[in-house]
Order: sequence, then C-alpha cells, then structure tokens
Amino acid sequence: MSQPAYRPLVVALALALPTMPALAGESADRIQQLETMMREMQQQRAEQDKKMQLMAEELSAMREQMAQTKENNVANGAGKNEGSPVKASFKDGLVFSDDSGDWKLQINGRVQADYRDWDPNAWKADSFTIRRARLGATFGFLQDFSVRVEGEYANDNTGAKGSAALTYGYLDYTRWSGAKIRVGQFKPFFGLERTYSTNFTDFAELSLATNNGAMFTSTYDRGVMLFGDPMPWLNYNVYYVNGSGQNNDDVNDTKDFGGRVNANLAKVADIRNAVIHIGASASTGSISFSTATGSTLTQATEGGGVTFFSVGNLIAAQNSDRDRLGLEGSFSYGPVKLSSEYIRANFQGTTSANKKFDHDIKAWYVDLNWMLTGESWADSYKSGVYGRMKPKQNFDGKDGWGAFEVGARYSKFDASDFKSMLTATATNTYSSEANAWTLGAKWLLNPNARIVLNYVRTRFDDPILVSGKSDDVEKAIVLRAQYDF
Repeated sequence: MSQPAYRPLVVALALALPTMPALAGESADRIQQLETMMREMQQQRAEQDKKMQLMAEELSAMREQMAQTKENNVANGAGKNEGSPVKASFKDGLVFSDDSGDWKLQINGRVQADYRDWDPNAWKADSFTIRRARLGATFGFLQDFSVRVEGEYANDNTGAKGSAALTYGYLDYTRWSGAKIRVGQFKPFFGLERTYSTNFTDFAELSLATNNGAMFTSTYDRGVMLFGDPMPWLNYNVYYVNGSGQNNDDVNDTKDFGGRVNANLAKVADIRNAVIHIGASASTGSISFSTATGSTLTQATEGGGVTFFSVGNLIAAQNSDRDRLGLEGSFSYGPVKLSSEYIRANFQGTTSANKKFDHDIKAWYVDLNWMLTGESWADSYKSGVYGRMKPKQNFDGKDGWGAFEVGARYSKFDASDFKSMLTATATNTYSSEANAWTLGAKWLLNPNARIVLNYVRTRFDDPILVSGKSDDVEKAIVLRAQYDF
C-alpha cells in the first residue's frame, strides 16, 4: 500500500518536535489529526474542481446559444440600426442633427427685459416689464420641409396682460430658393423695419410709421406666402392672409393680399462692404376685423407710452377697405447705415352713422446708425433685411468688450385727414399728427446678448388729454437687457 503524498510532510513535522518520551504519544496523535485534515481538504478541493468544471461547461453552452441567437437575428434582419449618432451643437440656437442630413432640430428662444419711464407720469407709471419671452423650435426634415412653432409668454394678443400666445406656427417648402412656400401663421413681410426680427431692430421699438397701430394692427396673420431670392441681389414675397391678425381666424370672405420686392444694388455693382437697398411694398384688404376692437384705428408712441390717436365707428356692414403702399431704402458702407421708409394707407368705407369716408394716413422715418467698433452692416444683411451683428471681439471682461452702436431716428405720423373724426370725451382727447425723435445706444456683448438704451421724445400737433392730464409732449426712457438664441 503506497503512502499518501502528504505522509513525508507529516513525518518531517513530527521529527521536528522534541523527542521527550512524555511527548511521543502526543506527537503520534497530532500526526493522525493532520493526516485527517489533509484528506478532508483534498476531498473538498476535488468537489470544488468538479463544480468548476460543471460551471465552465454551462458557461460554454450559454455562449454558444447567444452566438447562435445573434446569428439568427442578423440573418432575419432583426436588431439592425441604420441611423447615425445624434450630435448637438450651438449656432445661434441649440441644434440637434445626425450625419444623414435628413433632419435637423433647432431650439430658439429670447427674453427682452425692459425698464420704462415716462413723463408725464400721470399718463403711464414707470415699470419693469417683460417685452418678449419666447421659446420655440424649427424642425427641418427630408431636406425640403421645415416646421416652426413658437410661443409668446410675455403678453396676450394685444400686449395688455401676461398669458401664452402663438406667434409662429407654419410649414415651409424650400425646394427652390427662388420660390419657397409658407403656410400657417407667420409675419407677412411689408416694408423694411417690420421685416426685421425683433431681436435685431435698430432701436427698442419700431417707428411711428411701422409699429402696430393705425397702419398695422398685428404683426402676425394666417394664410399662405410665396417668397425667395431668385437672384443673389433680388428678394420678394407675395402673401394672401386673413387680415384678422394674430391667433384669429377670419369672420368673412375678405382677405388681405400684398407683397414686397427689394434689391441690393451693391451686389449688382460688386461694391464690397456695402449695401444699397431699395424696395417697395403694397397691400389691399379690409379693416373689417383687423383691429383689436373691430371698429377703431389707434396709434401709440414709439416708447410704448400713451395712445395719442383714436378714431372709432368706422365699420358698417364690414365694408371698410384699406390699401397700403410703402417705399424703402437703406444705404450702408462699413460701420455706417442710413435707412428710411415712407408708407401711405388709404381707408375707405362708411361710419356707423352711415357717413362715407376716404382718408389717408401718411407716415415716414429716417434713421442713422453707426457701429463705433467698426463692424460692417453688410455682414449682417441677407435676403432684403439686416440680421444678427457679430462683434469683432466678444465681451469677456478682459481684452474683449463686444461692439458698441449709436443711432438717431426721426419719424412722422400724419393722419390729418381724420382730424374731424377724432374720438373725444370729457376725459380723453387726441391728436391726428405727431413726430418723434429717438436717440439710442447699444452694447452688443456677443452675437446673442445686448443692452439697449433709448430716449424717445414725441410731440403732438395738438395737446392731448389723458387721465385728466393735458400735454403736447411725451418723453420716455427705455432700457432693455436681451438674450436670444
């Protein structure tokens, strides 16, 4: 019988013990114990080796099963992913897209936080206001289509109180750059100032000629528009809309039909660093449902202050017509820009007292702007309008201070044809003519952030009476902090 493999080790341990007779018996017992322990350990290890072998066989079988399942899925076309990883970037908005080029999602928003102060303060109290707070998105798909939806969270349709309202909600088909189609709710392009994005206007508010009022009762309307750039120097649009204003469906069959055409002659003559912009706009339609009350024409000052012009009771049997004609020009070279517009609107109809009228409102403005830090206006001009100005150096609190701009504007509103029809009460009287000077300074910290300071002085041909206070001048200060993306 062979000796166990561990026997020599046990014997060696025993020999190392003292050889005293009294310990001989204990050494033999100890050897026996050690032999028993070693046998048990060998048995446990054999069992563990067997379990490990079984586990290895089970793991191998599972791997073979998974490999076979994957092979079957590939053969059957399951689990395929033909898409590309989604990438995010920031370029005047948060943009998501992939390498396929089939779609792009751009998130846009803006906040315009104002402080306004007026004199006389009896007409309007100084106030911190949110002029605009918007969030929206444009989704482009299949290369030729895009959808834009944007909400306004600063005011209602008239700007009177805070609530949510739809600004843009339209679908574009853009296969041909010279003939794009837009349907939904959008801004019909009339004139130069009104075609600007409100992110990039020269002053905090539009002039007496183009702000919402007697001439234009809403920025947005619903219908269809054809627009584009058939030549690099030529831009146009033609629209057919309800004429009922923002977030209103029409109540009759009368529609507004209009359009705008403009050219950049500097592009034709290949004059670098310059814009020679000329253009014209026209529209015809009804004022049957194109004013906030449905029966009045009103006009407020450039500073968003007092309403100085009001004519009511114009509509009888929804047959009052409005035809508009506008001429525009803008000339810039390097950092200096001069712009001007003239608009005439003719109103024909019958008053509620069954009296016929055929009156004109004429308005115009001229403004001069200078980029003190040398940025060129031509760099921001595209498709008949000036857009985002990019400072040569962004503000970083160290070497870069952004861009600085100063400007001045004179505007005139003449509704003297309506003088005999002005609304008059014991507490309110109005003027049919006004002119305004606006002085402005602008700090562009970067392409997306700006601070605007305007001083507006408006003089009325006749003193107006509002809230028991009579005066022929309103002075306003507007300070705006803006960020858009």
